[in-house]
Amino acid sequence: MHDFSAAHIKKIVIHYVGNKANEERLTLSDQHVRSFAIEEEELLLRYFLKPFQSEEYMSFSHHTDLELNETFNYINELLLTSVNFIEASQKLGKHLYAHSIHPRIKGGEFYVVHFSEVVLNGESVEAVGLFKSEQKNVFMNVLDADERFELQFENGIDIRKLDKGCIIFNSAADDGYKVLIHDQLSKGEEAQYWKEDFLGVQPISTEYTMTKEYMTMCKSFVMEEMPQAFDIDRASQIQMLNKSSGYFTERDEIDSEDFAESVLEKPAVIETFNAYKDRYKEEQNVEIEDHFESSKQAVKSGKKFFKSILKLDKNFHIYVHGSPDKIEQGYDAERGLKFYKVFYNEEK
Repeated sequence: MHDFSAAHIKKIVIHYVGNKANEERLTLSDQHVRSFAIEEEELLLRYFLKPFQSEEYMSFSHHTDLELNETFNYINELLLTSVNFIEASQKLGKHLYAHSIHPRIKGGEFYVVHFSEVVLNGESVEAVGLFKSEQKNVFMNVLDADERFELQFENGIDIRKLDKGCIIFNSAADDGYKVLIHDQLSKGEEAQYWKEDFLGVQPISTEYTMTKEYMTMCKSFVMEEMPQAFDIDRASQIQMLNKSSGYFTERDEIDSEDFAESVLEKPAVIETFNAYKDRYKEEQNVEIEDHFESSKQAVKSGKKFFKSILKLDKNFHIYVHGSPDKIEQGYDAERGLKFYKVFYNEEK
């Protein structure tokens, strides 16, 4: 659990990191950004820190040796040694530039920020933030001069939307620190350069990550595995998702045996689920225990993916919340169309 409410900015250095493959520039600053007024610092703290609400902590890693992770070493210099902050931030800028080689990566300002009075698990710690702004928006100012109004248009950064960022807490340094990451824009291959190539982080196994993975696995089982193994229609799938969502909402602990008996019920389905769970853990390379404390934040975040909507072409959306025996599927041979028959007591 982390808390940024008392955080302060100690230092900021800003560089510009372009796309190396497109021969864009790398401009490294040799000085700190000036100090800020209270209102300015509050705006910056909101811009930098607001996106980091999740408790999905990560840590620096390397497939051979943690000491070979360059970003980890530069963060060590910033937090654990007396190496010049500007010098270490320049190394991070060069490292990011070296990995900005996907053609769709956008250049932008790269901020290296030193925070104080960040709270992690009830303890006040220092932290380093690495942020990148890639999107520019047009802002309109209305100028009032001598009872005349003029419009002025400027390109700038929307401080309500952080493009990329990570927070490195000065905690568990020997194990690769505790890290939070954020990537608002990138999808697919170009997203790898921030999380994997530049940072080199992997999830830390916690109640949050296990709850998240368990919910993802259950949805995958219901939507992908069950139709292959059993004769199940879409309405029944949705009802199974509803039962699963209800289980995660109600329980303070998640137990595989209890989940199977409460939600899946039928022995054949339970047997198929247990085999799928083992296969899922191996294929996804994730750790999911058979019994663990549930993370309410992970449940709240994950429930939105358990959609109880039956989409019929582009004409109808049916929200299914109750028992599947109140909805019946059929086929009208005369019209050549499928149909659903819905039973209910009263219209509201």
